[in-house]
Amino acid sequence: MLGTGPRGISVIERIAARMHGRKLRRPLLIYAIDDVEVGCGKIWRTDQPDWLIMNTRCRNATMFPHQMEEESLLHSERPTFMEWWQRVDQNFPGPSGFAPRGLYGKYLRYVLDLIELNLPPNVTLQRIQDEVVDVRPQGEGFVLQLASGGGCIVADRLVVSTGYARGVRCATASQSEGTRHITAFDLLDTLHSGFGLPADLSGQVVALKGLGLTFYDVLSDLTIGRGGRYEHNGDELRYVPSGREPARILAGSRSGLPLPVRGRDDRPTGVCYTPRLFTRDRVAALRAGGANCFRTSYLPWVEAEVNLVYLQRTLSNHAWTALCKGLDEVSCTPQTILTDLERLAAKCGSSGLLRLERLARPYGNRQFASQSEFRQAAMSELALDIKRAAQGEFTDPVKAALDVLRHIRPIIRQAVDLGGLNPESHVEFIRTIGPMIAFLSTGPSPWRARQLEALMNAGLVEILGPSVRFDAGEDGGKLWASSDQVVGFRQELDVLIDAFVLSADMEGDPNPVIRSLTNEGILRSFMGTGGAEVTSKPFHPVSRAGAISERVHVLGIPTESTRWFLHVGLIEPGLWDEFLDDAVSVATTLTEGVLAPDTDPQPLDSEQPVPLAKYLT
Repeated sequence: MLGTGPRGISVIERIAARMHGRKLRRPLLIYAIDDVEVGCGKIWRTDQPDWLIMNTRCRNATMFPHQMEEESLLHSERPTFMEWWQRVDQNFPGPSGFAPRGLYGKYLRYVLDLIELNLPPNVTLQRIQDEVVDVRPQGEGFVLQLASGGGCIVADRLVVSTGYARGVRCATASQSEGTRHITAFDLLDTLHSGFGLPADLSGQVVALKGLGLTFYDVLSDLTIGRGGRYEHNGDELRYVPSGREPARILAGSRSGLPLPVRGRDDRPTGVCYTPRLFTRDRVAALRAGGANCFRTSYLPWVEAEVNLVYLQRTLSNHAWTALCKGLDEVSCTPQTILTDLERLAAKCGSSGLLRLERLARPYGNRQFASQSEFRQAAMSELALDIKRAAQGEFTDPVKAALDVLRHIRPIIRQAVDLGGLNPESHVEFIRTIGPMIAFLSTGPSPWRARQLEALMNAGLVEILGPSVRFDAGEDGGKLWASSDQVVGFRQELDVLIDAFVLSADMEGDPNPVIRSLTNEGILRSFMGTGGAEVTSKPFHPVSRAGAISERVHVLGIPTESTRWFLHVGLIEPGLWDEFLDDAVSVATTLTEGVLAPDTDPQPLDSEQPVPLAKYLT
């Protein structure tokens, strides 16, 4: 139904795998519809510039699952992204390379081509690059109106994987002459390549609201995208401007800390992380007792798990062995685990434990006497992050500890998803705890931190203090930037760019598919958090009246906040992970009435294909 990014392609791939070598009761027609680019969607579109790069190493990405013993090969050609990149690019940087997003988009299109070439005779894939502007129930199916005016499509089933919410043009900031507010995701929606920021920003003061992944993307467009370049000066990186950059780039967020970057790839091949404290069994036992509070029931175990790796890297082998023995002898609870771990660690010579909230907000409520004083603190934090990253995400104690958060995301989802928390805790998790965990575990390439350091050394970029504020002047005129924790700092702005990723919003998303389904009462927000309320696998939406719409599946980002951290758009090679399992559950349900039982002697009938709509916008 809507969107052919990685989530949509994964479902098509699993449908094709289930069809391979089996009889069908009737022909099957799959529509793949996308309003940007069929096969890769908006985020992975193939025409975006190369300076917009992935945040996952190429060796950790594929769209083909590992072979299951009970499943026949769909086709013999099933390259991972790394294998495919190595074939098509003589300058392939190696398994630790971070590829341009557009290149991954080309891989996704290759995957879709390969799937289509190997479909059984009675299965058809029809690609449509168009926008679905209206979705209406009709009988037991749906009618979809296309923006091009090319008529309607009738479908039995909808798979909604529309990706990120769309921004609202003309945001709430002042729009007076000389002052502009730009939403970064709007630019992706409306322009043809990358962020495509306006060409007339030279000489202006531009502010970026947000210091996460989108911040790094927009910063690249404002610098490399304007003809600037980086060059090495010994061990240092230096930025050489083109003269077409803004006069000054300010950037800030609530924490005042740029997103920490990934460490150097030094994890030994085949070494996976197995949780010791925050385990699936522990979470299952807690959840069996009903809805919980994440802060009191789960977060202590998460922090303890992180600190086990930190302590293993900082203690001697003898001390580490003694700590593990002591921990085995203690009966820990969520209320005591961190106290017990800190006590045992101190006996073994440790100076203390890591605290996630302190790492995410290192400045706390500290007041700075001037922007110059804060700049010095920000540069020190950035230099420390670069030093840690250079040590490696397996070797450096802090990077190794935070890498644990990536490995335990599925267990966090087990605790949180689909009503695992009480309402108050769920809202707190979505608003504060979940973003904190994501912030500490989703960093970009280490190269990004070095680029930011070079830009700050060049005087082009200024990181603003914590609790940043962007306000209109008293007369409603130009925008101003300030920080509640930096005394006396106030900067007039020409342009403000909202560099936050928009959250799922069933009530406010202007995407016509989401709007139509919400207006029809098929979608409703989960606990008022914005994400579509869905069942467990295969993710049927729960309607406004509380009914389950069994002919619709909602997958990925639109359900964010009902589920957690669905931003990943790939399968980890060699693993049967949740991304893949989600696709399997949807594909299995969609094909239940199409596949003939193995013992069914009836031949395929010759009726017109029954449309199985797969709309991914």
